[in-house]
Amino acid sequence: YTMKIIETKGKVADSGSIILPPGVLETMCVTAGDTVHLAYLSHHPVKEINSYGEFFLTKDGIDNVTEPVEAPESAELSVPHVLLEAAGISLDDDLDIRCEDGAIIIGSADPVKQLPPQLMELFDSLGVSHDTIRCVLEGGAEDE
Repeated sequence: YTMKIIETKGKVADSGSIILPPGVLETMCVTAGDTVHLAYLSHHPVKEINSYGEFFLTKDGIDNVTEPVEAPESAELSVPHVLLEAAGISLDDDLDIRCEDGAIIIGSADPVKQLPPQLMELFDSLGVSHDTIRCVLEGGAEDE
């Protein structure tokens, strides 16, 4: 027996509630007023944001999924060194890889390294540390 992922459509109400088709919640043994858990994937290094815009709805949370879900076969992406060097990405950088409509966007995972050189020169001339810049770009507030 192999578990399948089945997709269904719902709507978002003006209140922000998610309206699911009849029978979906009953099949999960969930009724009005019950608490449900929404799980999502995030690739952001600091903030726990729904990077992929997808949710997984569960009755008891993902820690209580009783059947193991098989992971897809791992895929490997090889980027020629000459392309990384041409993009100004160091060969030892961690990479941020995003899939967009018709494109794969590859960049340094370090947000500071994604800034234009002219902006970095300005920050350097003002004495703004790279750690401060990184903290602001990642949406946090630096503790002083």
